Parts: sequence; structure tokens; C-alpha cells
Amino acid sequence: MVVVSSTFSAPDEGILFQTPGTKLLVDGQELGTATLYITENNVVWGGGVGANGGASTTISLLYPNISLHAIQREPVPALFVVLGHELRLPELNQGAGDANEDDDDEFDADDPPSTNLLFVPANETDLQPMYQAMIQGQTLHPDPQDELDDDDPYMDGEEFDEGDEEFEDAEESNASPEDAAARLRTLRLENSNGTHAADGEDEIGEE
Repeated sequence: MVVVSSTFSAPDEGILFQTPGTKLLVDGQELGTATLYITENNVVWGGGVGANGGASTTISLLYPNISLHAIQREPVPALFVVLGHELRLPELNQGAGDANEDDDDEFDADDPPSTNLLFVPANETDLQPMYQAMIQGQTLHPDPQDELDDDDPYMDGEEFDEGDEEFEDAEESNASPEDAAARLRTLRLENSNGTHAADGEDEIGEE
């Protein structure tokens, strides 16, 4: 979730790092200069001056909406942040005809919408602390999809270590059931280093 507001209230808890005089560019267009707060729960930019000379817009980002963040050195030192959706702001020139277009027509599964943000600190030495604070904040809010993948036994692979070769060979074979059973017995005999397989295994597929 991204919250855009015309009012500003500075975070009062869980602040990991803050730096005043931070310029914000949204998809290359300057939004203004304000204070950047990186907290345990969100990233807030606000309480400054907008590019039009008035009060800056306040933008609050939740960590699950941040797809990527990195340090940029050129052409200007900045914290580069990618949002997983398009951020539309009235202050920015984003095309007058966009508001009349159907959102369903704009969506492309192969090229999902995104927004690039550049947080340019007044002091370049703030870049590394900004980056580390973002890492710390994102660590506190892991992607739920990543947790599901970690808990999926089929993604682990440990339960499929034994017998993979014989099962793969059996699946690739187009032989008759009798030939497949004979091939399976041969593989198990080979895997047992020349000794006979366990009792009963050589009866598989036989009548």
C-alpha cells in the first residue's frame, strides 16, 4: 500500500534512519525536497517543499510494495527504489489522456506497471545508512510468498534424493509393462552393486 497525502505527521517511533533535505524524483520528475524517514513499518517522505514551491506531498510506502532498492552512484548519488505498481501523482506530468483509459487495457502480464523512485540525500554519506535501514525494515516484513515457498516440501528436494535415477528412467520409457518391470529390476540390481535386490522386489510386474 502507498499512501499519498497533502498533510504531514512525522513518525514518532521505530525510526531506523532519517535524513532531511532529501530530494525525491518519481520516474525522473522532481517532486520536491523533504525529510526521509525509514522506519520499522514504512518509508515516509514529507514535511518539506514541493517542486512547485508549496508544501510537499507526503508519501508513505509499506515494505511489501517495494520490489527493489539499491544505491545509485551515477548520474547522481541516490537510493533507487522500485515500486511494484504505478504511482500516479497530480503534481507530475503523467499524460492527460491516461485518466480516460481503461485500466484493464493498460495491464500487461509480461510488463506489469512499476514506478521508479530516487531519494537523493543532501549528504552523500547518508546513502549507505539509508540502504542498510531499508534492508533492516524489509527484513522485518518478509514477502509472504517467500515464506510459502520455504514451507513447501516439494521445493525442498530432500525427500527425492533416493531412487531418482530409476524413477526418471521409468517415466521416460515407453516400453510395455513387462519390459518396464524387467528394466526396473535391472536398475535395482545395478544399484545394489551386483547383489540381489531385497526380497519381493524381483516380483514387481510379474503374474
